[in-house]
Amino acid sequence: MRWFKTHLDQIIYGLTTLAVVFPLISIAISQIFLALAILGFLLDRALNPRKPLSFPPFKLPLALFIGTTLVSWIFSPEPEIGFPPINKFWLFVIVFLVANYFSQKRLHIAYQALFFFGLVSAGFALVQYIVPSLGSTQGRLTGFMGHWMTLSGGLMLVFISLAGYTIYAAPKKIVFWLIALSFLGGTLVLTLTRSVWVASLTGLIGAIGLRFPIWKTLLIIGLVGIILIVSIPESVQTRLVSIWDPQDPSNYARLAIWKTGFDMIQKNPWVGVGPQRVSKVFFDYHPDPQAHHRSGFFWIHMHNNLLQFAVERGIPCALAWLWLVMQMGFDHYRGFRQAPVPSLEKSIYAIGFLNVGVLFLAGLFEFNFGDSEVLMVFLFLASSPYVLNSAIQKVIAS
Repeated sequence: MRWFKTHLDQIIYGLTTLAVVFPLISIAISQIFLALAILGFLLDRALNPRKPLSFPPFKLPLALFIGTTLVSWIFSPEPEIGFPPINKFWLFVIVFLVANYFSQKRLHIAYQALFFFGLVSAGFALVQYIVPSLGSTQGRLTGFMGHWMTLSGGLMLVFISLAGYTIYAAPKKIVFWLIALSFLGGTLVLTLTRSVWVASLTGLIGAIGLRFPIWKTLLIIGLVGIILIVSIPESVQTRLVSIWDPQDPSNYARLAIWKTGFDMIQKNPWVGVGPQRVSKVFFDYHPDPQAHHRSGFFWIHMHNNLLQFAVERGIPCALAWLWLVMQMGFDHYRGFRQAPVPSLEKSIYAIGFLNVGVLFLAGLFEFNFGDSEVLMVFLFLASSPYVLNSAIQKVIAS
């Protein structure tokens, strides 16, 4: 018992780390680890009731986001179907656990674990590409996930984190990390997920541009571009060209869904149509009820984070969410500018800032904040830089 009490802090840290890296392999296992970490925290509080607790400085926007969601649920015509978004809020405990049980050294170890799990996930997806019968869906890679959007969203976060780590921490065995980064990037290309391509490429250019002079940035981008043009398969080229085609099924669907979404907001501005009701009431607002037979027309959500929250939970909720992610981004960028380079500290701030940016960009075309696997990894990466903040930094046993 004495050993357990002495090492409880490290046990909670280990369980939390497993909880935030396992979504790339299994959401069920990751949430079991998170539940165990929460139980460990409750036991820690019982054994150490006077131990100081900390929380990153975005309590107000997070409280408003949760509060406006609850209001929308209460006023929903069908609150009985709106539990999934409410249940998802327990995942935000990750932010609290990271703030109280992680240190810079522990973050470094957790990042290594995340990179490893990301490479395993990407490796299985690559095997799927070679042997499609191993679980790929509609010609799209799904990896260990149930959908290609989930796979690509999770790998995007790992890819941009590894980029931030490689560029700003100047780790040993730099060639190994560059190879790992290229492997993740290549797998991302093969997922055929255009929103993730745009976000990942923008994030990578931003990471390089903030680190190197403009001429080096252009040289690196040019080399990467040449390699991609020479090596990408025909399926990727076709998908790339489709970005500019307004008649592409996915493009047409998003434009039609967004237009309907704005009409839904206009008629339900304050509390939205209610959690989990978008797909149920969509054709009450969409003028063409036959559109659900059209290829690529998926109306289960708005394919845009901000629009989804506005439609489902009201404009106040959407603004609270926007405040939340913008504060994270500004906080991390401010720390990034002040940290020395190269250093682990600089890379931690870069990882946080870049992940906020890529999630937001990809979320312009997909409701990735509603994906539990992606959300769990994101909450870890976006809250990690606050561990370096003097307001919450504590002495944690290594």
